[in-house]
Amino acid sequence: FTGKPVDGYLVNRIVGTRALCAALGRAQERPSPMVR
Repeated sequence: FTGKPVDGYLVNRIVGTRALCAALGRAQERPSPMVR
């Protein structure tokens, strides 16, 4: 196994998680300076 599929999956998962966190952050409270 080259590990590329796993890396790509992890990257996509991280990006999706960050997007969800950003959406939840906006829904729950004002966007913090750290999240732009």
